Amino acid sequence: MKFFLFFLALVSLSSFAEDRVDTVVVQDVQEKAQRTGVLKDSIQKTEVVSAKTIERKAAKTIAEAIENEPGIDTQNGCSICGIKRVQINGLKGEYTTVLMDDIPLSSTVSSYYGFDAMVTSGVARIEIARGAGASLIAPEAIGGVINIITKKATENSLLVDVAGGNAQYRTMSLVGTAVSKDGSQRATISAQHNMQGQWDADGNGVNESPRRGNYALMARLSDDLGPTTNLDLRLSALKASTYGGPMGGDIFGTAIQTAPLAFEGGDVRRKYTGSPQMVNETVELDRMEGAARVTQLIGQDTSVMATLSLAQQKQDSFYEGNDYAHTNDILFGDVRLNHQLLPEHLITLGSDVRVEQLHSRSHRYYTVLGVARDNFDYLSPGAYLQDTWTPTDNLEVSAAGRLNYIKVDWTNIGTGDEIKRVVVVPRLHVKWQHLPELTSRISAGMGYRAPLTFFESEHGILDNGFDVNITKVETSHSGVYSLAYDNKVTAATISGAYTGVNNLAHIDTTGGPRPTLKNDTGYSSAGAVDALVSHQVLPYLQLGASYEHFLYSSRYKSLLPMAAIEDRVRFLADFSLDGWEANFTANLVGGRNLAPYNYGNRFNVYTAGTASQPKGTQAPAFVTVDVRVAKKINNEINVYLGVKNLFDYTQTKTESPLFFDAAGSLDVTHIWGPLRGRQIYAGMQAKF
Repeated sequence: MKFFLFFLALVSLSSFAEDRVDTVVVQDVQEKAQRTGVLKDSIQKTEVVSAKTIERKAAKTIAEAIENEPGIDTQNGCSICGIKRVQINGLKGEYTTVLMDDIPLSSTVSSYYGFDAMVTSGVARIEIARGAGASLIAPEAIGGVINIITKKATENSLLVDVAGGNAQYRTMSLVGTAVSKDGSQRATISAQHNMQGQWDADGNGVNESPRRGNYALMARLSDDLGPTTNLDLRLSALKASTYGGPMGGDIFGTAIQTAPLAFEGGDVRRKYTGSPQMVNETVELDRMEGAARVTQLIGQDTSVMATLSLAQQKQDSFYEGNDYAHTNDILFGDVRLNHQLLPEHLITLGSDVRVEQLHSRSHRYYTVLGVARDNFDYLSPGAYLQDTWTPTDNLEVSAAGRLNYIKVDWTNIGTGDEIKRVVVVPRLHVKWQHLPELTSRISAGMGYRAPLTFFESEHGILDNGFDVNITKVETSHSGVYSLAYDNKVTAATISGAYTGVNNLAHIDTTGGPRPTLKNDTGYSSAGAVDALVSHQVLPYLQLGASYEHFLYSSRYKSLLPMAAIEDRVRFLADFSLDGWEANFTANLVGGRNLAPYNYGNRFNVYTAGTASQPKGTQAPAFVTVDVRVAKKINNEINVYLGVKNLFDYTQTKTESPLFFDAAGSLDVTHIWGPLRGRQIYAGMQAKF
């Protein structure tokens, strides 16, 4: 069925190339509102990953597109299932909020496997805003916001991209756009299929990176119902699967052996000889999204926007002999008024509501072990007011405040409505243009987040089940400063950020028979400083470099599920001449002491009831290099060849991500470096 639906999408997309009309210059109602000032662009520091950057990276998922961008660390949290947690400014993945066209459709639950499942076809750009309070409608974004902007149709076109490579890598994407003759109706439809195989660098029969595949469809329709009214609709569907653990096999139908976990010599670095089920993790995702937005201009000074969205994600998973499935529903609504009160004051007044539910099922956890279900109901209505003040052409100040009511009910845990709280969240953004080439940006704000489920912080490999004992809302305060220089030839930015968190949620493995999600009683903080520079050396050659340093309090390090990066250097070179294009990127990650991240007491060998040969607690520095070369054959056809991780560096060549604890339990999270080796790919892109 999924192949049929995907084929049907391709046939539909091909119709965009037929009966072409002349290109229409399109400016919809929202763009008119931005031009007149009643939908003012955000003034905070924002990094933009453009469609061209996504193409140069050969990024087919959102995780690949944002990887190694300033302030971003895409952490691999499990060598078997390959979960990705995206950290902003060094803060945990739970503190990163994902928006789609400025709409919060994702949750920390749904994004746990989502960054590697969300595709890049139909994406115009990705905006990354760092710091609490980065988004007016997402105050729970303690770390920051990743805003995925889908493509608006400006012409009739069809873009086809097909590529393949080693390790079962293949990808195919199509993006079709259509515009009516008068430009008032616009449609974008995209489809993408990705596949990548397992990776086992040490040959022990247990992968360090799983097999993944997904299918995605998206349609965005925009209609100017009149000269002052716009209706924007977006629908999307995603199906993704992950198979990790035993190499190349099918675990179903295989009898569980008497000794389900066994390595030759009891050494995780040697051949696995036990039951395939005991090292298998399989995750199936099905996701549907729908969003509608109406923009109404009222005169030259006022606009009204109403947004309604609904998302549902179903996960069906198998974790090393344990079954777990859930359905996560998210409803979001927002109504706002933008009014140019005075020439220098733009007022935004709005109200929104977020409703989220999770319903889970598990025979192992709930029937056999008798663990309480992690089902929850979450409700958070709120109101906000913002004043964007522009006293001069060189100074913009945006001051905002939110009032939110938060209610959380773990429906099978406790007595009901375990959290009920009213929070007030202020934020401030300042943009000061000292000179035409020199600009400062200052941001300060507060954020909050209600931890909702154990599976925000743990992906479910726990044989004894789990508990949730959250009593408080996480709160934070942060500040970000940046100084940017740009004279069209040379661009440079230096910036610094700091965030402090109270009541941080973490997994406690010491307080009872089961690991428990609970609030920390201490104070945690994380900071980041970075410097970036790019220079147009020649009309056809641009060079760039960056340095980032992350600072974490000792308390925060001890509560992180994975060791975070602390120093990173990046070098880039982009060449373009006579139809040829070449891109080079080198990322250097500094060495780290892993002991503060609780990487001690981990062992390679467990035999006769004794653990031996401890893992190292000093991660070495390493470098990865990506190269891509493309040639324009004619106006429609491009061909390209690339290599990711050119020198085939993986941490497994030094140290396996598998380990035993002192009691002999196997885990898969001793991770500090890349787990996939050299990826060679070649492809063709055609635009009609």
